[in-house]
Amino acid sequence: MKLSTLLLPVLAVLSVSSFAGTAQKEHKTMIEKQNVIDAVVHMVNAIDTKQWAKAEQHFMPTVFVDYSSMNNQAGADTKSNDLVGGWAGLLKTVATHHMLTNFEVTLDGNKAKLQSHVYASHLADGIDYWDIYGRYLHELEKTDSGWKINAMTLIVHGQKGNTGFLAEVIAQNESASK
Repeated sequence: MKLSTLLLPVLAVLSVSSFAGTAQKEHKTMIEKQNVIDAVVHMVNAIDTKQWAKAEQHFMPTVFVDYSSMNNQAGADTKSNDLVGGWAGLLKTVATHHMLTNFEVTLDGNKAKLQSHVYASHLADGIDYWDIYGRYLHELEKTDSGWKINAMTLIVHGQKGNTGFLAEVIAQNESASK
């Protein structure tokens, strides 16, 4: 009997074993990428449903927030409870609807970067609607309780409707509190 004939079953087992190991690693990577996406999607869903405590759970205690392409204010480190509390106050009379798509996730150990397209609609009684769209860049860290957002950048591609919407909401909120 030839040596190659004797080694064929051994090579087949090694080949299948190697494939299984690669498949398991790819499966684990896919799960981690989905967990990263879920953290961000669950955060925006919590905002849209005004579940502020749930939204805050998806952030690290301090998060870098950069909306400079929307408001010309430089990005800055912000306490997550201040960020979400600010949203809760600003958006208390505003209906929002965030849509995220075209996810690209990069994993690097316990760190991840997520790029997505965003389209966000805003409605409030007595104020013309405002939509904003572009890309979101999120950076996340894996913690014992899952993936948490530690940086968030909005890159605006365009806006529709009332670009003074937020200023009108602030004025409306101030007059309602008097």
